[in-house]
Amino acid sequence: MADRFDRRRFIRTMGLTGAGLAAVGGGLNRWARPAHSQQPRPNILFILTDDQRYDAMSCFGHPPWLRTPNMDRIRNEGANFANAFVTTSLCSPSRASFLTGCYAHTHGVRTNERNDPRPDLQTFPMVLQAAGYNTAFIGKWHMAAKAGPRPGFDYWLSFLGQGKYIDPPLNENGRDFKAQGYMTDLLTDYALNFLKQPRNAPFCLYLSHKAVHGPFTPAERHKGLYEGEQFPEPANFGDTFENKPEWIRAGMVRGARREAMRQNKDKPVPPKIEPGPWNATNPGRTNYYRSLSAVDDGIGRVLDLLQQTGQLDNTIILFAGDNGYFHGEHRRGDKRLMYEESLRIPMVMRYPALLEPGCSIDQMMLNIDVAPTLLDLAGATAPDTMQGMSIAPILAGRDIAWRQSFLYEYFQEGWLPGIPTMFGVRTESWKYITYPKIDDLDEMYDLSADPLEMTNLAVDPKHDAKKKQLEGELERLLKQTNYEEAPRPNVQRPGKVVLHFGFDSDEGDRAVDSSGEANHGKITGAALVDGATGKARRFSGVDSIAVDKSDSLDCAMGPVSISAWVKPDKANGVVLAKGGQSHGYSLYLRKGKPVFAVRLANGLELVEGPETIGSDWTHLAAVLTGRAVLKLYVNGAEAASRQIPDFIFQDPNEAMEIGMDRATLVGDYEADNGFTGLIDDVKVYNGEVSPAQISAQAKSRP
Repeated sequence: MADRFDRRRFIRTMGLTGAGLAAVGGGLNRWARPAHSQQPRPNILFILTDDQRYDAMSCFGHPPWLRTPNMDRIRNEGANFANAFVTTSLCSPSRASFLTGCYAHTHGVRTNERNDPRPDLQTFPMVLQAAGYNTAFIGKWHMAAKAGPRPGFDYWLSFLGQGKYIDPPLNENGRDFKAQGYMTDLLTDYALNFLKQPRNAPFCLYLSHKAVHGPFTPAERHKGLYEGEQFPEPANFGDTFENKPEWIRAGMVRGARREAMRQNKDKPVPPKIEPGPWNATNPGRTNYYRSLSAVDDGIGRVLDLLQQTGQLDNTIILFAGDNGYFHGEHRRGDKRLMYEESLRIPMVMRYPALLEPGCSIDQMMLNIDVAPTLLDLAGATAPDTMQGMSIAPILAGRDIAWRQSFLYEYFQEGWLPGIPTMFGVRTESWKYITYPKIDDLDEMYDLSADPLEMTNLAVDPKHDAKKKQLEGELERLLKQTNYEEAPRPNVQRPGKVVLHFGFDSDEGDRAVDSSGEANHGKITGAALVDGATGKARRFSGVDSIAVDKSDSLDCAMGPVSISAWVKPDKANGVVLAKGGQSHGYSLYLRKGKPVFAVRLANGLELVEGPETIGSDWTHLAAVLTGRAVLKLYVNGAEAASRQIPDFIFQDPNEAMEIGMDRATLVGDYEADNGFTGLIDDVKVYNGEVSPAQISAQAKSRP
């Protein structure tokens, strides 16, 4: 960016040593503090919470009975970033932005639990590690669906995805184990252990809490906290969404999840929706604030240890939330939208070498600014790939040009199609939001006159000039940040047979795999009978063949194909399933029609044949292609096709079953999903089988 801070010029101008940022002499603003020029490089402690709304600290007064004395201590002994925002209000993209200093469209983490940031981007811990810092990550990573170590950290303690509050599985430096205790307290314990270690270099500790993400589960000691307290009704709870985009009201009527939208698609959407009564004693919301108390306790323990060991005043402590959160504002929960409650985050910093106690920074501070700021304060050079700005010169009293606007982006998630892709621009006093993938109203708010965002001025012709100006600013920001649409998946991998059950060579209750990969199956029931040619297996609705996990059956991040001959006696039943509610695929019959479904982190994607297949022998084949297209074939002919967002991100923990899906369910069927009839010649491929191959298979039987 043209106006990005030049660290070397700043150090030269302010008379700072390269070993650490400490302002000397005159020219300091009212919150900057002079310090010794030979101060050693500062330690860095970055504490991140999950889903903590911007005002959820007792010093900010929401709700009025909340108590967070240790979070307050950071603010009272340092600075509050009064206008701190995220550029995407969703966990994984925001976390990647904190690390890389980049917008989501640049670092590539556009939705939850799909992937880590682009490998060619340096994170701020990677830069600090290369500069001699002792680095650690402790807590919730929540990007690619794996628990093991990532680059840039000398010490690693994390877990898969959201993790669990009670007795959680953890991964320490690559070793998986199950811990005993409460997650928030455990993460604090590991942080304290790291901080106690003797070292000859400054440290950078990234402490990333699971709390306060739902399901809100307080520690045992806090379960009675705030009993009987009530929540004040938000001033914008009465939003009727009149003259606002229809998709918002549609979500209230039909639901926003794929399954609910399909079931309720014919329900009419009114032009406005009047609110019901406010619930002042929501127990789930109370547990949200109870869960926050253990985080505050942990911060107190960390601050006390740093003080006891003489490290506190030479440690930059930055505390923030990963995105905002609605607690009834606009009658919503969760986040994702570009309204203020979702967009704004808490962010406070303690560093007495630079900051006077109780000061406030009013400039718009973004999650993408954290990485370049921390690097500047540590005397390290931010990579040119970082799109954020260092606010270090402002903290040190320099009068520099700062941003007047920023870009917001949210990308539709497959499991939640009721919330569309959105782009927006926010200035100090205006906000504009547009939904480029759907035909619906834009939104525009004068935040000075309408801070509650109740009146959509985008529909008022009197404000067309302002709307045009903000549209132009949005286009400028997209161009400046090199926005591009996400690349379509493209993995070219020809299909290789990794499982083949012909049933002619079975040994007792062992289904013999003739692929050469030794993916043999354990048969339960499923009598051996004559098939069309050779042997087949008869399934009665409770029979199955189970196949253990193996490397050759790994279906993650690429194409996969399956095929089978079936002769059904009933209209419903699972032919083959692998995985469960998070990841996997399934081929099944629903009301006589074949269905191929894949379960992604973002939800269920499926294609369905247009016709019932009857009770004769039928060849079914299903392919997730190298370009992430679902294809379903019946008797060698393509019956259905559909583009999906991506591949299956992680090989499922659950094994493969033929004839039913007994554990957590991949498809949109009930627990009673067993196949009734004959199944023969089951094949699973690691890769994409061509239409010609499928056609040839379909002709191999009479």
